[in-house]
Amino acid sequence: LIVLYLFYCQSSPRHGEYSKQPVLHPSAAMAFFRQIATIAKRVSPSAAMTQCRQQPLAFRAHQLARFSAAPSHMDLIKQLRETSGAGILDVKKSLAATNWDPELAYQDLRKRGLAAAGKKSDRVAAEGLVGISKSSDGVMFVEMNSETDFVARNEAFQELISNISKAAMEMPRPTGSELSIEELNSVETPAGRLSDVIADVALKVRENIRLRRALWLPANGGIAGTYVHKSIAEGQGSIACTVVLSCQDKASADLETSVQAEIEELASKIAMHTVAMKPAFLDRTLVDSSALDAELDVLRSQAEGSGKPPQIVEKIVTGRLNKYYEDVCLVDQKCVLDEEGKKSVKAYVEAAGKQLGVNLIVTGFLRVQCGEGIEKEAKDFAAEVKATAGM
Repeated sequence: LIVLYLFYCQSSPRHGEYSKQPVLHPSAAMAFFRQIATIAKRVSPSAAMTQCRQQPLAFRAHQLARFSAAPSHMDLIKQLRETSGAGILDVKKSLAATNWDPELAYQDLRKRGLAAAGKKSDRVAAEGLVGISKSSDGVMFVEMNSETDFVARNEAFQELISNISKAAMEMPRPTGSELSIEELNSVETPAGRLSDVIADVALKVRENIRLRRALWLPANGGIAGTYVHKSIAEGQGSIACTVVLSCQDKASADLETSVQAEIEELASKIAMHTVAMKPAFLDRTLVDSSALDAELDVLRSQAEGSGKPPQIVEKIVTGRLNKYYEDVCLVDQKCVLDEEGKKSVKAYVEAAGKQLGVNLIVTGFLRVQCGEGIEKEAKDFAAEVKATAGM
């Protein structure tokens, strides 16, 4: 067999090109030896030698195609890997399936990326970022979720949120506070249809990511201030909030620019308070009736259990209800910005407005926290290891 192998090498017309390296990959050489052994069982040595001389190039090309890629193929793999962000094995598989056409291979990767995202869709995506954009007529919020906070620090993910925010700001203003996610996904952007852009980023970060919601708070002639908590990029963080302050005696547009700037800064400070204190309602008139009835039942039951007279019970209920309002209503909360800690948000804003020569009130707020309302998956590491090991 060794003699036949050497004879085969000498008979190769391209032997000179491989003078410093084996003509065949070791695996291909072993396959060649097995073929020779099979032929030798059926024909004479001279016939076997003749048969090998007749088919050396075709055989070698077949084996080399199986065990290695040509240098040009390696370049295509490198380029497509950099473009798509996919793994080298996935890239090579797509290129081979599309006859090494990079454009078709990229489309194949996108399709496979969508399939992979579908398989991961049952995973809880409760991390991510909230993006905030402001214009003269209001503030837009978008929440993009991911499986891990590591992806939230990815530049491609952050750029995606910026693009979504821009697309949302260009849409018609909603009649309510929430934009249609279906309509937002169908918006055409410079990079393509928004849903396709999200799919491309999902392919790069290799996680289940989703556009959860887009919310709009109109200024209604007031001045909005914003605050982003744990900001890792401009206008992006784990919690975002906006507060709108309005002048009761003047139009905001008629105020001096310096006064408008002062009011905006004050609104941003109240937004910071709102992030910390988590109010559920703006004022008492907006408290949900079902929530209020439930709270009254609890308070009345507690007071009646004290054995006090009915008139005293009502006073106890009223006092505790005021405390409830201080907990859930923004304007009734004790303002964390007040040094003495005695003024409510309403009183603090009124006092600041007087110093500016205007009568200020809080007319709106919106606080958005990434992942709020999503039940996070409790992971059992030991169980995952056992499942992986088939135990």
